[in-house]
Amino acid sequence: MRLLGAAAFLLVAAAGPAAAGEAFAGAYAHDIDDHISYGHFEKGPQVVLGARTTALDELRMLGRPRVHLLAGINTRGGTSYLASGLSWRFRIADRFYVQPGIGAAIHDGRVGLPSPDDPTITIVERQKRLNDWMTKLDLGSRVTFEPELSLGMLVTPRLSAELSWIHLSHAQLAGRQNPGLGDLGLRLVYRYGLDRGRGPER
Repeated sequence: MRLLGAAAFLLVAAAGPAAAGEAFAGAYAHDIDDHISYGHFEKGPQVVLGARTTALDELRMLGRPRVHLLAGINTRGGTSYLASGLSWRFRIADRFYVQPGIGAAIHDGRVGLPSPDDPTITIVERQKRLNDWMTKLDLGSRVTFEPELSLGMLVTPRLSAELSWIHLSHAQLAGRQNPGLGDLGLRLVYRYGLDRGRGPER
């Protein structure tokens, strides 16, 4: 939560009327099996909205990352989340770039489904809990890490398109229950404002 608050503060502080930044929106396949997350517990597309700063000189010691803040909203009542963190952009060709990032997220999904291994429960209750574990997503922690990776293409000087992967997981720091959540989709990114004396900052 402190990371979310700090990143949100940096985003707002850097988003003055003359500062460059980006706003984005996209549609994602939700809860995919990406060989990191188990996937397929939940269905329905995920709508992702967010914003990020330009590369920040204030964070030069960290490699001039961008600060991002995003919300993933599930359209069929599945897990939605709010995430914030840092991302780094690397040019790989004239119009293309790759952008890894890492942050923290808080979500509204299930946490702490009852264990089917409790020796005091009945057979019927054990079967019910087993079914819940097999069919319902339980991320194991209300707060998770949020690694992400994007491959972007500059369409115009102010518009780009990104193939984007977002992952939620607590890396088993909160226990063994850690199926992970992966979303994969396309988003459009609009660049606004003015750069701070560096020319086009892409």
